[in-house]
Amino acid sequence: MGKATVLENIPFTIEPVRVLREMRVPRARSLEEIAERPLAEAIRRAIERGYALIHGRGVYRTFTLEGVEGNTVRGAGTDDLFTGAHMVKLLGGCDRATLLACTIGPELEAGVERLSQAGELTESYALEMVGGLMADYMAERVDERIEADIRRAGYGRTMRFSPGYGDWELSRQPLALRLVEAERIGIRLTETNIMLPRKSVSAVIGWKRSEA
Repeated sequence: MGKATVLENIPFTIEPVRVLREMRVPRARSLEEIAERPLAEAIRRAIERGYALIHGRGVYRTFTLEGVEGNTVRGAGTDDLFTGAHMVKLLGGCDRATLLACTIGPELEAGVERLSQAGELTESYALEMVGGLMADYMAERVDERIEADIRRAGYGRTMRFSPGYGDWELSRQPLALRLVEAERIGIRLTETNIMLPRKSVSAVIGWKRSEA
């Protein structure tokens, strides 16, 4: 298994059009196109707050896979992490698997709570949507780093797949986060295996063998 790679202060841009799409604002491709100006201003302020409150961090670590045993893809040091039909389908033809975790940090969540308590419900909701969008954004940036490593090594890649989807049970989350050393970027788990900060993502990407 390789060493964990930590990414600090991941650069980011909050695109208003993606925020509008996340909020399902109809027929608007920019803040200027929103007829309800109080709504537009609340979204604009939420985006501005996002820049101050988001601190993107990520970590990833690659493991050698040893083959399929029953409904588990075995790997060096991975125990029974990759168990289930979805894992066999995703990783069964792979030589390696990279675990990743990323977060925007806890500050935005605290900002959402402050706005809610102050009665600024529209802006609170908009900031919550910004947070969810940017958690996925951070996952995309870490994904790009991993894909570059995969391509340089002459492999293809699988889709990104997270615990809790399909039959990759959320109960695997503690092992996944321990192996990827997610505590190094401030991620911890609740008793029900929900990540804190809530705007965090964990996943695996497989290294597919070349078909040549």
